[in-house]
Amino acid sequence: MAFYAKSEGKETIREHTDRLLHNLNLLKDAYGHKFMLMDEQMWKLLEIAVQYHDVGKANTVFQNKIRQAIHESMLETDVETNVPHNYLSAGCIPLKQLDLTKEEERLLIHAVGYHHERDQLPEKEMIRHVLENDIKQQLPQLSEHMGLQMTEKFSYRFVDRLLKRYTYHDGEEFWKYVMIKGLLHRLDHAASAHMDVERDVEKSVYINVNEYMQKQGFHKNDLQQFTEQHHDKNVIAIAQTGMGKTEAALLWIREDKAFFTLPLRVSINAIYDRIKEKMGYDAVGLLHSTSVHYLVDKEENWEELKQQSEHYAKKLLLTTIDQILKFPFYYKGFEKELAAMANAKIVIDEIQAYEPRIAAMLIKALEMIHHVGGKFMIMTATLPTLYLEELKQRNVIHDDEFVTGEFIDTDVHRHRICLRSECIEETIGEMLELGETSQVLVIVNTVRKAMRLYDKFLDCDTQVPIYLLHSQFTQEDRQLLEKRIKQFNEKNERGIWITTQLVEASIDIDFDYLFTEMSTLDSLFQRFGRCYRKRALDHDHCNIHIFTENISGIPRVYNEHLVNESIRLLEQYDYQIVDERAKVEMVKQLYDRKQLKGTSFLKEFEDALYMFDNLDPYGMDKREAQQKLRDIQNIQIITRQMYDQIEHLFEQYKKEKEWKERLKLRMEIEKKTVSVQRYVAEKYVSERLPKPFDHIYIADVQYDFNREQLKGKGILLDKPSSNQY
Repeated sequence: MAFYAKSEGKETIREHTDRLLHNLNLLKDAYGHKFMLMDEQMWKLLEIAVQYHDVGKANTVFQNKIRQAIHESMLETDVETNVPHNYLSAGCIPLKQLDLTKEEERLLIHAVGYHHERDQLPEKEMIRHVLENDIKQQLPQLSEHMGLQMTEKFSYRFVDRLLKRYTYHDGEEFWKYVMIKGLLHRLDHAASAHMDVERDVEKSVYINVNEYMQKQGFHKNDLQQFTEQHHDKNVIAIAQTGMGKTEAALLWIREDKAFFTLPLRVSINAIYDRIKEKMGYDAVGLLHSTSVHYLVDKEENWEELKQQSEHYAKKLLLTTIDQILKFPFYYKGFEKELAAMANAKIVIDEIQAYEPRIAAMLIKALEMIHHVGGKFMIMTATLPTLYLEELKQRNVIHDDEFVTGEFIDTDVHRHRICLRSECIEETIGEMLELGETSQVLVIVNTVRKAMRLYDKFLDCDTQVPIYLLHSQFTQEDRQLLEKRIKQFNEKNERGIWITTQLVEASIDIDFDYLFTEMSTLDSLFQRFGRCYRKRALDHDHCNIHIFTENISGIPRVYNEHLVNESIRLLEQYDYQIVDERAKVEMVKQLYDRKQLKGTSFLKEFEDALYMFDNLDPYGMDKREAQQKLRDIQNIQIITRQMYDQIEHLFEQYKKEKEWKERLKLRMEIEKKTVSVQRYVAEKYVSERLPKPFDHIYIADVQYDFNREQLKGKGILLDKPSSNQY
């Protein structure tokens, strides 16, 4: 008798289980030696969990659901109780015959029993009813179908054991559970997607980056030699901008699997293109969509499941932290993401760019990664002392497995600053004059301010080209603008770009002048890195102009105390050179715990760490965890006019059966959306799209952009769309 596991492809439980076993062998052969917590007994437990994880699907209610979907005759049954198959599977395991310790039995029961996280808790009487009155009669056929021994007599103590879930108070057993459950999850999802759990295992980015550097005539600098030499350790590298940190990270990764993370609000497209196109390394993936893909408990959610499995199978994944490092929230199913870190290296680029609550989450994430055996590298231009102290206190960094290095060149002077007690708008004439002969970069703290400034420039009678780039363009238009700003810079064109902190990191540009609103020092110094990035200052004038009056974005974007302290620290350098050493020292002072005492910044950081240290595991789902991250409390919106233009794509999506085509359509739709902070967007939103696009909202506002001229302001939240008709 055939017992079905999936309606798609009429796959039997045995066939599906064999796919998991194939992936288990693939994972073990490729990276078995990298899993610190996985000894032979743990691999054996995982294999048993794989063998039994879906046997509960043999219950007749489940089988009839599949049979109905594949148009086969229904089976007769008197049992109509619907019990999640994962609980039934746990009850079929022949524990007495497996010769396991009590703790190993518990690991196995929990991994199988919770390989789907349900809102419905295990109920002993319901489970007993189905096992005794349905599964029991089928045990001989099921045993024959699976080629496995089943339990001879049901015992229901496993339900009591399931109800006492693992928490971090269980010590090392908790981390073992994370591994077994998390890896089972990965294997199950990859098998369901008919994909290999790991791909391109033999490929090494180390070879490609070396070849690339040789071809370009680059010699490895001190930073790159340092990371290459310490590839087997956790690394903290403090290095100024323009030192080839991306190459340094890739040399550290060597032939390992890796996740390369960047701050949320910057584009990682540039690094992806560099690695894939310029270095010719094709085992790289990209994951930074602002849309949220949930698996949660929806086994039919094939599209998301396949997409996520594909991402995790990549040898090198470039991503944002919200996609992979939110497991400190212990949401239901967090084990899968954490277990994926156990055989990998994780690069955290520009840790100073995150606000305190996110930084606290990162520190907790590094502590958890350390527990499961993953390695990490922190790259930063300036490392807040507070973060380093916290990592040390938590024993995340030990002398024998951790190195830190500072790579600062004080011989080359690149920035002479000028602190100006006026609003940035008051110097438009000065900027225009410089824009006639030079490349001028203007950075303000909010999108609204950037738009207002853009309008003021356009009101001037000038031939100087003026461009605007911020986060509130559609995804496809923003990509065009990011490409254009790099092209503008490379071709040494003349003109002015008005931007926000969007360009602080990752966009490799080198302008002649920077006019910027004051922000916190770490952010400000990142902005410096976009001006005279790769050259020594060749004149005696100030190339950095910092405006300290009527600053936008305080306190919502930047902490007021830190901004005022930053001004105070900078004052000694007015009209002076600020070298790289001075920058590092000032940031150290700014983020010294004593200096921060009593500030809202320190309180937010400490409160967040306390919360992560005391969270109730499984207390929230992934969606709630995602919403806890302030930076991704953005929502995706689409203008009414744009929605009307592409409505046919939604219809095509509904009809399309092939998942890759559906994925293409989905990406095509999401390109037309704009990510806007929820609190800003809420009052302009009129409608939420139905599933599976229920993360997108329609806004009845205008959108302004000319794709041929690359001119316009993006989404105009204060202009109702009715004005357009």
